[in-house]
Amino acid sequence: MAILPNFPNRLSKSSMTNKARIVLNDCRVALTLLEDETDLQKWRILWAGAVALLRAVGHVLDKVDGSNPIIKRVAKDSFLRWKTEEEHRIFTEFIDKERNILLKEYNSDVHPLEEIPMALEAVLQPLNGGDPITVTLGDIINLGENIYRPMLEGPWQGTDSRDLYKEAIEWWEQQLDFIDKHVLLHSK
Repeated sequence: MAILPNFPNRLSKSSMTNKARIVLNDCRVALTLLEDETDLQKWRILWAGAVALLRAVGHVLDKVDGSNPIIKRVAKDSFLRWKTEEEHRIFTEFIDKERNILLKEYNSDVHPLEEIPMALEAVLQPLNGGDPITVTLGDIINLGENIYRPMLEGPWQGTDSRDLYKEAIEWWEQQLDFIDKHVLLHSK
């Protein structure tokens, strides 16, 4: 059994988004569990829960932390940005989309098989110039034990799902910091 790390308590009295940050901290624990799990079925169950938690950050922000009218307004404005601006596509193309296809269709953009066939390639640049040469190194190998769990669709195709999940956690942290900052400015 894995020992879960103690994540720094990112809650503070100046944070207006405390409940959403509690959910976000649970996302960090979920990521640790996903990193350690080698059984595919257990991993898939953990993934479903982790993705639901990731989307729950926004719902808790709106419904719980949003009981403060200033937070509600700033969060609503932020949500509109997240849905429309390219720099926030991790929200629409991963957090929201993956949650929807998982919970509504029990499907996922993550590679579903226990083993992932991989071919290693190297690009060689001739010393005397010329065009690079791509060489396949050996046979196709199968990676198991959840060493690599790639996304199959979308802008992060080929990215390990746990790396993308970590990016989403970092994105949420930035969004909550932005909201806290703006709420404090509007409260003065």
